[in-house]
Amino acid sequence: MIAGGGSAGCVAARRLIDAGHSVILLEAGGDDRHAAVYVPAGSAKLVGNAQYDWKYETEPDTSRNGRIDHWPSGKVLGGSGSINGMIYLRGNPADYDRWVRQGATGWSFPEVLPYFLRSERNENGASQYHSDKGPLGVANLRVTHPFNRLFIDACVAAGIPRNGDFNGAVQEGVGYYQATQWGGLRCSAARGYLRPIRDHKNLQLLKRAFVGRVRVRNGVAEAVEFNHYGVAKLARARREVLIAAGTIGSPKILMLSGIGPRAELEGRGIACVNDLPGVGRNLQEHPGIMLSYDVTMRTMNVEAHSRWRFALRALQFALLRRGPGTSPISHVGVFFRTRPGLAAFDAQIHFQPLGYEVTADKVLLAEANRVSLAINVSRPESRGSIRLRSPHPQDAPIIDHPLVGSDADVRALIDGARVMRNIFSSPALRDRVRKEYLPGEAVSTDEQWEAYVRAGAFAMYHPVGTCRMGAVDDPQSVVDPELRVKNIRQLRVIDAAVMPCLPSCNTNGVAMMIAERASAFVIGAK
Repeated sequence: MIAGGGSAGCVAARRLIDAGHSVILLEAGGDDRHAAVYVPAGSAKLVGNAQYDWKYETEPDTSRNGRIDHWPSGKVLGGSGSINGMIYLRGNPADYDRWVRQGATGWSFPEVLPYFLRSERNENGASQYHSDKGPLGVANLRVTHPFNRLFIDACVAAGIPRNGDFNGAVQEGVGYYQATQWGGLRCSAARGYLRPIRDHKNLQLLKRAFVGRVRVRNGVAEAVEFNHYGVAKLARARREVLIAAGTIGSPKILMLSGIGPRAELEGRGIACVNDLPGVGRNLQEHPGIMLSYDVTMRTMNVEAHSRWRFALRALQFALLRRGPGTSPISHVGVFFRTRPGLAAFDAQIHFQPLGYEVTADKVLLAEANRVSLAINVSRPESRGSIRLRSPHPQDAPIIDHPLVGSDADVRALIDGARVMRNIFSSPALRDRVRKEYLPGEAVSTDEQWEAYVRAGAFAMYHPVGTCRMGAVDDPQSVVDPELRVKNIRQLRVIDAAVMPCLPSCNTNGVAMMIAERASAFVIGAK
């Protein structure tokens, strides 16, 4: 039984069905078969839309002047992989070395690479680092813009190496992202993994099935309580219960089931069946800031304001599955060092040849010719938590995370922004730039930059870590290296919540790798 039909849940359902098992897949959201989900450019209409997004809100963030954030989470089959920006990345060996040092034995890069390969169907073909046989479509961009090449060349001129494959031998450098798409359409886990088996006799898929808690008896997970279209139901597990509700949802289900910090659970009137203080702790997120520039050439946002150009691009998508309609959230990536002397890169760029007008309550496409880039810290130090608001499953949890609570993270954002500002004022781009729109050239001192970071920093939508994997004798670990919840039999967590720390990349591909490996553990279990 799988609680959660997001990226991890769809992967696990497919692999278990392929191995001959019967699966009940419980998804709290609705169906994914909507144009807004599968047309890549439609992602702008998904985040913040209550039909597709749980629209979680954080507690006021003391590191950012008390700001309250919206944290998206997919409320649809395929989960956040059905509403995300579709960037496909894995991170690098050093990320997984950090996992191993934190007790995740057996999760080094050579040990996880086969599961990335098992997942991937890369349009560039098979190689040492890629596969062309998996369910997950990974494709090159099907949209171009001349400023992408100009930006890449300017980064290379500034000393950042050119990189043709961020998922190859080396991650550092500048180049084009690949996206989880196939044939110009989004390829979520729901499309790539689940769709081919949706009518399989061994699969029982229930949408609008909101999981409340796992019923545990004598240290064994034996059933799942859920609400299906307003009716309370119980599903018994013949073998195992796999929790795949994501970094926010998975610890919530555990705590509602009596698994978590004893004092906190009892304070909410929940009987503690397994005192695990690490449940809901170790929350991590990539903090980012935006830079944008008004430029001398027509950008994609201006084309979107032109009715005839928009119609032309819509026709291009309809006939050829190419053009702006296929655009992921970003086109060009940069993994770079924010200052000399660092042993490894410490920041990431998402660059796109379009720009926005940002107000207090909304983000709109700008009418000016504008490009923008988001800078985020690759390995942030700040940590937060997920806690129960009440013992009622329908109540959203408390998300408490000081996004820029670490001075080192603030420093990296400032230094990274200065590197990018220097690139945009360099001879390679100077003649193409009219002015810096955000944050504006008036921001120059450390104090001004810090004020900009604390006022404008945002989450990159990569939360992980709230059911941390680690050694069994580590009091803060929640699951062991085979993803089994400590002290409870027949219960695993199989999603991004188990990551000991953030990889230096977007996290959806990594979450699917974890679910691939979890499935192998289950299939091999006696």
